[in-house]
Amino acid sequence: MWCALKCRRGEEENIMDACRKRIPRETMQDIFVFTYDRLRRYEGEWHMETKLMFPDYVFLETEDIQRLSEELEPYREFVQVLEGSDMLWRVCPQEERFLRRLCGNGHHLSMSRGYIMDGRTYVTRGPLKGLERQIRKIDRHKRIARIEAPEVSGEDASDLRLPVVAGLEIVSKN
Repeated sequence: MWCALKCRRGEEENIMDACRKRIPRETMQDIFVFTYDRLRRYEGEWHMETKLMFPDYVFLETEDIQRLSEELEPYREFVQVLEGSDMLWRVCPQEERFLRRLCGNGHHLSMSRGYIMDGRTYVTRGPLKGLERQIRKIDRHKRIARIEAPEVSGEDASDLRLPVVAGLEIVSKN
């Protein structure tokens, strides 16, 4: 299962390095951040940039969230503890499946491309293809889209609901 850990801005890499060195593999199988590609125009040209999808968050994979929480206790000064004393939030299985489908094993969301016809978005290439109904907002100038994760209710619902940002280039609109 995945858990999210909110850390101070810019401390993501430090937290990941420290955890990789000090937390046993049987407690924490993986630690990672999500990234996405986007295009930005400067110096008269378009440049591909890689950005953090969820700034200030580090994701950990574990089978024992209680043990992992105990192992993370020495790092409490580097993380922001919200909602009581828990440092970790469990990512619900539906959201985990959605992010796995979107970003793959590399936890990276590559650029998508599409067009708008008659007010409807069509994605022709990239990981957003087939997910057009979940696109909530497109900023054509910045070449990004905000994606809505699947709705989660019941006991699987978590307090952590992060907006997904993806690179989307709209090449034409009528």
